[in-house]
Amino acid sequence: MKRNFLTKEWYEELLQELNELKKDKLPKVLERLGEAKAMGDLSENFEYKSALEDKDFINSRIAEINSLIENVEIIKEETKGKGDKTVDYWTTVTLSIEDDGKFIVTIVGTWETALDFDPSIKAIKDGIKISFESPMGIAIRGKKKGDIVKMRLATGKKEIKILEIN
Repeated sequence: MKRNFLTKEWYEELLQELNELKKDKLPKVLERLGEAKAMGDLSENFEYKSALEDKDFINSRIAEINSLIENVEIIKEETKGKGDKTVDYWTTVTLSIEDDGKFIVTIVGTWETALDFDPSIKAIKDGIKISFESPMGIAIRGKKKGDIVKMRLATGKKEIKILEIN
């Protein structure tokens, strides 16, 4: 079964969200559902349909979080940016990407990323979090300052040079 790598901070945020969903949001939506049922005819009852959709969404998110934390491996503090200065979990890396310029990225677990890094998307700013399981994360993981890797991106093959590791 695939492991989900998370920092302790992200894991704790997920536990907090799960707790809030189970102990606050789900009971409230179940109460709304009961009140809407009590109104009678369900075929034209907007409140009932709305509460039912909310319940389904909450249950879906609870299942998603449970699945994620069931197979979690916490990225330990000592793993964050190993002392040997190689690209690893939670290192911040300054990269030079052929024809696209310089970028600063942080390597995190898959579930902590908003989107995978693609320099062809010009809206991406420095400081983006990329998954160590993304194509770029895989390409630069374990590399050291000064190393150069080639990687296939949406815009074609690019050379990536590691300028700095923090």
